[in-house]
Amino acid sequence: MSNTSKNIFSWKKATIVSFGVGLLATGLSIFVQGASMREIVVENPSPVASLQGAVGLGSSFEMPGKPVQLIIPAIGVNAKIQSVGLSWRGDGSMGVPSNFTDVAWYKDGPRPGAPGSAVIDGHFDGKNTPRAVFYDLDKLKVGDIVEVVDAEGKMLQFRVVGTRTYDYRASTTDIFFGDMSKSRLNLITCAGEWMAAQKLYSERIVVFTELVPRS
Repeated sequence: MSNTSKNIFSWKKATIVSFGVGLLATGLSIFVQGASMREIVVENPSPVASLQGAVGLGSSFEMPGKPVQLIIPAIGVNAKIQSVGLSWRGDGSMGVPSNFTDVAWYKDGPRPGAPGSAVIDGHFDGKNTPRAVFYDLDKLKVGDIVEVVDAEGKMLQFRVVGTRTYDYRASTTDIFFGDMSKSRLNLITCAGEWMAAQKLYSERIVVFTELVPRS
């Protein structure tokens, strides 16, 4: 790719969108062909701050391409990435994959590899699907590698830095918004006990990763 064809992102012209993320208890569960992945609520997205002078990022960088493939060797994941915004339900929640083999990237947040927290969710299981794409997400350990391939074939690597379990009613602000001086990718799926009355799981597993700098 020539220098003139590269998509260059200038900090001097950029603004960021932060997400005031509500409680996981609000909103509705979604069942895509019986899927058990619950939606994540993202309330009132709005431009809030300039990126000019962001620490450690310089004046410009090459904007990552649209993510199309997620690879996690440690748990055997090789999945297509769907792009989703807010749910069709209109309740302010993040969309989820339309099947059990793909994952979904929140397209109104950062792209994986851009500063901030990119978010990808995936189903844990579903009706007639005992093991969906993120069934083994909780088995990831600190140091494991997560790879994202963009539409131009470029691969970025992320390293797992931590895992956290959230009650389904807990605030999730730290999943969608964080230190803009780093590039993060946060992976989400269901966990805990199935609550039949609410038709959702009692917990969420979130795996936090950070971009591995190119040598």
